[in-house]
Amino acid sequence: FFAQVTAIGATAPAIAATQAEVAVAVANVVAFGSFGMLAYPHVAHALFPEGDSKHKGLFIGLAVHDTAQVMGCAASYAEQYAEEAVVSAAAVAKLTRNVFLAGVVPLMAVRHGGAAGASSFAAALPTFVLGFVGAAGVRSLGDTQCASGGRAFGVFAADEWKANADWLGGVLGTKILLATGLAGVGLSVDAKAFRSAGLRPFAVGAAGASLVGGVGLAVSLALSRATREGE
Repeated sequence: FFAQVTAIGATAPAIAATQAEVAVAVANVVAFGSFGMLAYPHVAHALFPEGDSKHKGLFIGLAVHDTAQVMGCAASYAEQYAEEAVVSAAAVAKLTRNVFLAGVVPLMAVRHGGAAGASSFAAALPTFVLGFVGAAGVRSLGDTQCASGGRAFGVFAADEWKANADWLGGVLGTKILLATGLAGVGLSVDAKAFRSAGLRPFAVGAAGASLVGGVGLAVSLALSRATREGE
């Protein structure tokens, strides 16, 4: 499970999926990803040690389906439990998964008897990953310049730089733009496709979501425990 809606859009032409199949796949993402957004912040808070932001974020980044839903889930955790570092950890975990789309989509096309052409390969490259890397680089460079006693990019003092960057990420990004992204995911669901699909695709989706969530939780807990024992 990568960036679910992105993966669906990239994979569909490579395997000649029908519009109804795409709609049902997106509906699965919306349904089970939304459940994860509501439930996983409380699971992370209950099962992980206090202050273990890295592994809480890792769990959310591994267990929740779509990228927008991961960021919403992490932002919800940060707002409820005042632990902002969870958002960064979740973003890194999820976007690392997304990078593997570039290899998986052509492979699926070959397995289904098709050829992964240039358009399919280009669709498999999630451009928002580049945006994430660029934004992280800008933030890191500005923080480094402020830490050395200068101004961020020769313009912003340390307090001003931090306030502006926190507003862009914590308000504009995770609250305003994220809500727009989630609305787009929901509006992409075609309810007419459900009539012919039946319940079987959602049973498979539930099994897949449970497997991914369980593996994500087990791996994150194991790494958290190993880290504590190694300290």
